[in-house]
Amino acid sequence: MEAMWSRYLPVMQHVRKWLDDGTIGEVRWVSADFGFRANMNPQSRLFNRELGGGALLDVGIYVTSFASFVLGPRPNRIQTLANMGNTGVDEQNTLLLGYNNGAMAVLTSSVRTTTPHEARIVGTEGNISIQPPFYKAEKAILTIGDHVEEIELNITGNGYNYEAIEVGRCLNKGLLESSVMPLDETVAIMKILDEARAQWGFTYPTE
Repeated sequence: MEAMWSRYLPVMQHVRKWLDDGTIGEVRWVSADFGFRANMNPQSRLFNRELGGGALLDVGIYVTSFASFVLGPRPNRIQTLANMGNTGVDEQNTLLLGYNNGAMAVLTSSVRTTTPHEARIVGTEGNISIQPPFYKAEKAILTIGDHVEEIELNITGNGYNYEAIEVGRCLNKGLLESSVMPLDETVAIMKILDEARAQWGFTYPTE
């Protein structure tokens, strides 16, 4: 499986249960950001176009995967903005995804600006705030009116171990994919990223 390890974390699995149980009603809005300020080195993998540089493929995948985790991997509308740096890669971007049911996701990633690393899910009956850094979450807060519930589940290891456990489970059962991260979802998420780059006219030398 790809290294989208965040959704296997114990807190994320608890958030998944809240969503599946309809705890916050119909989800209408999702937001997530992942940005950090990297030192400018034109030859590094972050800024070198020949090495697949840019914010979208480095950290934008995390926010896009989070939106897919909550709203599904197939938005019917994709609008984007990007700031292309001097080396020709996206240094900052925002994706706005729209879904058939009217739900929306606002996703931001950057390699030149440090952002709060927050994620929020807003439904018709309440909201869920995944405390930063959301991609390595240990705490989530559920708010429904005056009711506030906090769940805190500390991570052991570096976080990838939870995905490794799921891989082991699948292998032991003879499964060819995990229901947590199906193969077709991986492809669908990449299509979102490809569409974003297409809107910017951004390609890599190998394409």
